[in-house]
Amino acid sequence: MNIRLRFKLIALLIALSLAGLLVFQGYWLKGLYDTLYKQMEINIEEAMKIADYKELFLRIRAIKKEQGALGPQTQEIYFNSEADSSNQHTMSGQSSLLPKEQPTSHLELRIDYGDEEDFSSIDSTLTDYLYVIGEVEDMVQQAMHANIDSIKPIDFKTYNKLLTSELEARNIVTEHELVTIYKPINEHEKGWMHLEKPERFTTWKNPVHFDYPLHNESTLLYRLFLKSPTSVILTQMKGILISSFLLLLLIICAFIYLLRTILKQKTVEELKTDFTNNMTHELKTPISVSYAAVDALLNFSDPVNEKQKKYLTIVKDQLIHLTGLVEQILTLAVENRSTFRLRPETISLNELVNSLIEQYKLKASKPVEFTCSIPEDIELVADRTHLYNMLSNLIDNAIKYADKEPCRIEATARQDDHETTISITDNGPGISEANQRQIFDKFFRVPSGNIHNVKGYGLGLYYVKDMMGKHGGTARVESVPGKGSTFTLHFK
Repeated sequence: MNIRLRFKLIALLIALSLAGLLVFQGYWLKGLYDTLYKQMEINIEEAMKIADYKELFLRIRAIKKEQGALGPQTQEIYFNSEADSSNQHTMSGQSSLLPKEQPTSHLELRIDYGDEEDFSSIDSTLTDYLYVIGEVEDMVQQAMHANIDSIKPIDFKTYNKLLTSELEARNIVTEHELVTIYKPINEHEKGWMHLEKPERFTTWKNPVHFDYPLHNESTLLYRLFLKSPTSVILTQMKGILISSFLLLLLIICAFIYLLRTILKQKTVEELKTDFTNNMTHELKTPISVSYAAVDALLNFSDPVNEKQKKYLTIVKDQLIHLTGLVEQILTLAVENRSTFRLRPETISLNELVNSLIEQYKLKASKPVEFTCSIPEDIELVADRTHLYNMLSNLIDNAIKYADKEPCRIEATARQDDHETTISITDNGPGISEANQRQIFDKFFRVPSGNIHNVKGYGLGLYYVKDMMGKHGGTARVESVPGKGSTFTLHFK
């Protein structure tokens, strides 16, 4: 995979990661918003109920004062309720409010009377007695309304003030309006009629309302309009939203920095590649001229003595080595271009490997024993030139790094289900497990300290792996230090 394609792939993965993160974050925040909205609805219902309790008790206090039944400072009021066979609940109390007979459910409320605007005693009472069994609580409240509303009308302004206080205590702070409405008694009448209708909320866009009926048989109910319940939820989520935004911003900045770094490395890599290509192209001409001059001195000049011939031969061999290195670098450069194409053809593996073996028998600088165990009928569709170079690199490395004499090299192959595997095994020094993970990396060479008895540039095995990838195959190594290595090419 060339650098340009890798950069595009990384950029695409980063973009997909960011998109996925945004979707997940949005989904999570939407779920949190819905949960908080439902909780706000519960809190509003609770606030309207508690405000109704308080307003009821204030009216009870007013009734007691009007009747002159208020004690020195404290009065105990007992409310009792029972259900008859028709499931109808009744309530009464002392001084026309006490029960006529023993109840089946009992709720005791102790109220400390103070100033009209002091609700602390009511708050304390409700804290202790509000959360009785649900059905009894509703039954008591409805019964209280049925009895007290007929004696003293509802104080709308007091209820509105109490409700505002309860909403603020639950962090529900937004513009709101309370109205009292009634449902028509006549079945032919449609809609609801406002008894209290402030002008302000009628100008709000899409206000949200919550209804609170006084009791089952009443045609009256409170309707609370909220201008912007969304702002209430967003205020509660402010900390989470800021944290999420900062975290997301940090991740985006990190990804941008990563892309900039990769882009810079891509530019440096392209400059390095261009320099390498230009340098190797420039080297080809002087190398060719030098080779031709040395060859002419050896073959066409006046007879030379053995010493001159020896040095000229050394120069010629090094020029051949340098030419091979330049060609390999140029080949790698061509492979990274988008215009690179393989030229596949049907190849007899036995014939190709044996031709390589014959060549290395002639030019090997140390004793080598070759074994070719490849059946003659195995054929492979591949690029002949690059397959030849890959196998040549593996055999050349086995000979160069051999530390035993003779150096033994075995070539094997097998083919099944349209898959072909070629293996080159040697009895060399082997490769440690740590180095095996990097052996195919570009420019990597197994560390040997200050000993440089083997020449190379770390390109041969990189070339093998790169070309196997272009053939749709893989290259791997199995090695035991001190016993040898096996390099395997797997074609699919």
